[in-house]
Amino acid sequence: MKIAIIGLGLIGGSLGLALKKNGAHSLIGIPRDEKTLQKALALGVVDEGTTDHLRGVKEADLVFVCVPINLIVPVVGEIAPHLKKGAIVTDVASTKYEVVTRLEKAMPKGTYFIGGHPLAGKEQFKIDAAEAGLFNDRTWVLTRTSRTSQRAMEKVTEIVRLIGAKPIELEPKTHDLVVAAISHVPLAVAVALVNAVSGEAEKVIMAQCAASGFRDSTRVASGDPILGVDIFTTNKKAVLKMIGSFKRSLSSLEGLIKEGNGEKIREELARAKQFRDSIYG
Repeated sequence: MKIAIIGLGLIGGSLGLALKKNGAHSLIGIPRDEKTLQKALALGVVDEGTTDHLRGVKEADLVFVCVPINLIVPVVGEIAPHLKKGAIVTDVASTKYEVVTRLEKAMPKGTYFIGGHPLAGKEQFKIDAAEAGLFNDRTWVLTRTSRTSQRAMEKVTEIVRLIGAKPIELEPKTHDLVVAAISHVPLAVAVALVNAVSGEAEKVIMAQCAASGFRDSTRVASGDPILGVDIFTTNKKAVLKMIGSFKRSLSSLEGLIKEGNGEKIREELARAKQFRDSIYG
């Protein structure tokens, strides 16, 4: 199988390393610039490469599109007419409904699109941060719709398992609500908290005193701002729904604190601890 990877940042680079580590061959890297391509070749991320999308995907059986969310539809639209018959395209974006809906309709007859999202990452987003084990034991969502090709789904699932990830299938809208709750709203909360602190007159001493609690609860605020913009604009409905849920929960806790109701506050804290511990142990 000849696999092409468009975009060689953290995810694309890690994907290449993981595929190479697990025996895949014929990997074609397609970054935006020559400098990244040379670095990818030197690191052993891919076997060969080009900065020409059309040339790079011409013989590919499977294409991973690892570019920013707002570029996925244009990139796939550009390469689609140049794919060989039977080719499968998948992506790694953290929002799915808009991407999947548009691209499933745009694929030429005999080619297929499967929406994908590896639930893995780091704050660093360049190829230098890539690692072969990034996806080990991590959930990788694959989207299924009424248009989904079973053969294409099986092939992408096989590759996802090959690199150590755990594939699950979700309908695109369900995926977007899930990630809004567990990923996108945490980003919104972290950003809001950091900006609240930075807006205080005592921000310098607050920064000096900030320890593990502030660091851990705001870690995701150190991510790529462009990715955050794409997330909030392409998953707007689900994010706003979960922000509403968060605001109601925070308002309820605020009311208990105002009342000084220690027993009710304890119950809220215990309920949160129980659910979180059931996830992480």
